[in-house]
Amino acid sequence: MALAEPSARFVRLRDGRRLAYLERGSPDGFPVVHHHGMPGSRLQHEADPALYSRLGVRLITPDRPGYGLSDPHPGARLIDWPADLSDLMDSLGIARFGITALSGGGIFALACAAALPDRLTDVVVTGCPAPMQIPGAFRGMRLMTRAGLFFAALAPWLLEAVVGAASGLIRRYPVFAVKQFNRDVAPADRHWLSMPSVAGGAVDDLREGLRNGAGGYTHDLELLARPWGFALEDIRVPVDLWHGDSDYVIPPQHGVYLASVIPGARLHMCRGEAHLLLWNHLEEILLAAAGRPSAFGLGITGPSTLPELLPEPQARGILKTEVS
Repeated sequence: MALAEPSARFVRLRDGRRLAYLERGSPDGFPVVHHHGMPGSRLQHEADPALYSRLGVRLITPDRPGYGLSDPHPGARLIDWPADLSDLMDSLGIARFGITALSGGGIFALACAAALPDRLTDVVVTGCPAPMQIPGAFRGMRLMTRAGLFFAALAPWLLEAVVGAASGLIRRYPVFAVKQFNRDVAPADRHWLSMPSVAGGAVDDLREGLRNGAGGYTHDLELLARPWGFALEDIRVPVDLWHGDSDYVIPPQHGVYLASVIPGARLHMCRGEAHLLLWNHLEEILLAAAGRPSAFGLGITGPSTLPELLPEPQARGILKTEVS
């Protein structure tokens, strides 16, 4: 029988804002902080809660500012997030932890890699964007993603007005919204989204992320669209980059670029997979974030790994709905 979903918890940050988060897995397990996507919330997770306990992981997923139950942080920069995360982990008495991230949450994970090197075991990101100023950043990117970033960079006021007006309808009809958001994704992603457990989780995550409107989402897009405020070349913690070579949301050249500039970064380019490859490799990713990659045969050295050398996908037994 699946474990019941935990209740939200809160921490008061140093400037008085409230940050909400959820914990899953073993209270005595190794702490791993998951960074949800854009949009998203603390509800984002990819497995039955029992999986985290079995792996010996204490998974902590915060609502970033403006999402879910967390207070907004007007005017915040990307490099302000590590201080919020430090406050959360200090309140929990956690000195050292790992990080995972999905999609746009990856840029916040990389900001932590740059700012908190002494506290992190490993940073593992999936489908992570590179800076949008690199040559060819938009090549092969689906129209919806390109449009959002275009308006975020050149007309943020228009983006805020349009998305803000639509957020009420999205919260009211989240199933329809999820289908529209994912209408032009790769076949590998459509396969996952056809599963009731995955589609239902995406609906809950979207609805909760936009609970108080679209402010968190539009602010995230603006942070993604402009220079990040830190140097990727200065990162000094282990970074694993997982990317699908069929990703239309964040095309694979983004992962290739990040691997070329982050010192020692390891690129896992997965053939035939797309933006939701986290579902395929969740166990490996969690164990790597916890500093235990050898537990899954990931004795990886050097700047990258070839797709044919990667472990087989470990999807079976992870999802609530079995793959047919």
